Amino acid sequence: MIAIAGFRRILAGPDLAVDLGTANTRLYAGGRGVVVEEPTVPRDDPRWRYWYRHIRVGRYHETPCQEFPSAPVRAGVVVDVEAAAALLVPLIRRAARRMHLMRPRMLFCTPSDASEDERAALVETAYRAGASVLAVSPEPLAAALGAGLDPTSRFASMIVDIGSGVTDIAVIRSGRIIHAAAVRTGCSDLQSAVAAMAALRHGVRLYPDEAERLMRETGMHPGVRSTGLHLAAGSGSDGVESTVAVTEDEIRAAMAPVVNTILERISKVLKDLPPVAACEVIEDGICLTGGGACLLGMADLISQATHLDVRVAPDPLRSVIYGAAQLLRSVEEVPGLRNSVFIAGSG
Repeated sequence: MIAIAGFRRILAGPDLAVDLGTANTRLYAGGRGVVVEEPTVPRDDPRWRYWYRHIRVGRYHETPCQEFPSAPVRAGVVVDVEAAAALLVPLIRRAARRMHLMRPRMLFCTPSDASEDERAALVETAYRAGASVLAVSPEPLAAALGAGLDPTSRFASMIVDIGSGVTDIAVIRSGRIIHAAAVRTGCSDLQSAVAAMAALRHGVRLYPDEAERLMRETGMHPGVRSTGLHLAAGSGSDGVESTVAVTEDEIRAAMAPVVNTILERISKVLKDLPPVAACEVIEDGICLTGGGACLLGMADLISQATHLDVRVAPDPLRSVIYGAAQLLRSVEEVPGLRNSVFIAGSG
């Protein structure tokens, strides 16, 4: 009887947690950990296959970033259901050992400000990819769990998740998000700003990995050091690669409008909090997750803007998937968490 009950309990819960992000997709399989972590690109599409093989690995001598095909996920939400499902199918087959016996139950995460249409696109994507039953969690709730916070605490805590396409901000108490706001701005916008600066000021076009490298090497700390930067393609039509010198201040100035948008939204969330929750957040500080948390000086910049302590999660890039994995185990056991997760039903 114990064995039968255990088997039923396994079948009753979701099998896979999925973080379908703008830049990267991660899958967690119960009992096996994170089994997939790859760029969010549909490999079966020949245009994306070319991008992945030649550009992602650092060969900067072909097509510039402006000519890449559209991504299936933008600003944290699915914009191309067919392409997103095609991306997930082989990853799910790799992650789910029992695919030949049953379709897996899945838990996905979505931005806190996702519209009904955006949520519906995610649900359709999951079912096309093979989900039998689908649960959808707010992304900041998963990020908080993965960052080591206790969202079931009766004291409010604040999470800021700066992803590639969206920055999600939430205040959580007793298993519920009591206040949330998101801005469809993130690390990809920082990369685009750096690429636009290079094109405008130096007449060169950057590939995404090159723009990301410059952004991460520069960070948010003030500095005037000039750096020789390898910029793919030249100002003419010959495509000759060139090296130009730009200052870190140029890069920071390019990123400033994007960073200010994020800071303004964080400050607005703090101002809109009820007095009791605001006091609890002031005492506890802010937890920072996502790719933006890895930028040098980002935590310090947020701290200066809010006058609060800001700490970076132990593994900011994987906080969402680790938290989603915890939801797989606890969503049915903790009433507060269960009420925060949307069950889409059966496919």
